[in-house]
Amino acid sequence: MGSYAYKYCMCFTRKFRSPDAQPPPDVRAAHHSLSSSAASDDGLRRFLSQVQGEPPEEVQRILAMLAATNPAGGIARLVTRSPAPSTPSLDDFFGFLFSPDLNPPIANQDESDDPEDEDSEDEEDPKFLQDTACEYRKLITIHAGKPKGHLRDALKVDPDKVRRLSLSETQLTKATSSHGADVIRFTQKNILRIYPKGTRVNSSNYDPMNAWTHGAQMVAFNMQGHDKALRLMQGFFRANGGCGYVKKPDFLLTTGPNGEVFDPKASLPVKTTLKVKVYMGDGWRMDFSKTHFDAFSPPDFYTRVGIAGVKADSVMKKTRTIEDQWVPVWDEEFTFPLTVPELALLRIEVQEYDMSEKHDFGGQTCLPVWELKQGIRAVPLHDRKGNKYKSVRLLMRFQFV
Repeated sequence: MGSYAYKYCMCFTRKFRSPDAQPPPDVRAAHHSLSSSAASDDGLRRFLSQVQGEPPEEVQRILAMLAATNPAGGIARLVTRSPAPSTPSLDDFFGFLFSPDLNPPIANQDESDDPEDEDSEDEEDPKFLQDTACEYRKLITIHAGKPKGHLRDALKVDPDKVRRLSLSETQLTKATSSHGADVIRFTQKNILRIYPKGTRVNSSNYDPMNAWTHGAQMVAFNMQGHDKALRLMQGFFRANGGCGYVKKPDFLLTTGPNGEVFDPKASLPVKTTLKVKVYMGDGWRMDFSKTHFDAFSPPDFYTRVGIAGVKADSVMKKTRTIEDQWVPVWDEEFTFPLTVPELALLRIEVQEYDMSEKHDFGGQTCLPVWELKQGIRAVPLHDRKGNKYKSVRLLMRFQFV
């Protein structure tokens, strides 16, 4: 347990105690179940499989990583099946769960090909490039174009030709309002690019969800505009290991027997419900000065949690404010019914409450719901620009019911 002293009114000193991060009740219960296992060397495997929902190959990878990370710890002795296996201590177990590197909320590796194979394929023979005729380039180029005349005419699909159409965000709004089905049909066979309207001279961004939910493949942004929209973009492309490619859901690529397509504005039944529990946070005391958030006391943190997606799923909720604590413990759960989880993003943002001024920013992240790993997870937070903090993280639990 540490303590912090703050000067008040130039002559008084206020002291605050800051307890170290302690395992919440759910973590203690999980550890108790682990330690009461008849076969202690299988307890962690069962926890990873049944509680965390990890597939067998991922369980083996995690156990190997744990053994290499802390060869003298209780978890490593359990993993390696030493002659005297022992249950990991509560501190070891809590440390594992609260580590973003060991226990991340989404998968870290992408599904792309071997980088060495990619490099070899990308190396072109200079002689081949020199001898290639211009006609060959025309065969493999998808020509770009802007709409001429009515938008509906521009969205007509030519079965014998693939096109790339560019629309401004304003044109997209008009098109999806009056011809939403035509937009989706167009994107099933052609490429649609959306770009910011010209009046965004301050480098702000538009909400990309309208473009994504209508199948647009290229959603161009002002990358220097560090706002909510850019955070959604960063979160969306954390999927698939952050490789830069995210496959569209199948329902955006298929057509019904009567030519009907997906309608993001339609009233749809709930497909799944995401339960999110925010246990606690830590790391600000390591990454920030003691007066960064408040000159006279430790910070008063609260967390905002919500969904960005189709209109029916989009919502934001928040925890209560924990006053004067560098290690806030909220232990609050939120429920999010989802009609289209394949296009939903989980938004997480920590704010420091300020009674007289604008609340201070304490970190954020955005995660693709369709790739969330269930169970108790360590969620690293990022700054406004999307750079990951060195130490700041939340302990959370995700459940699909």
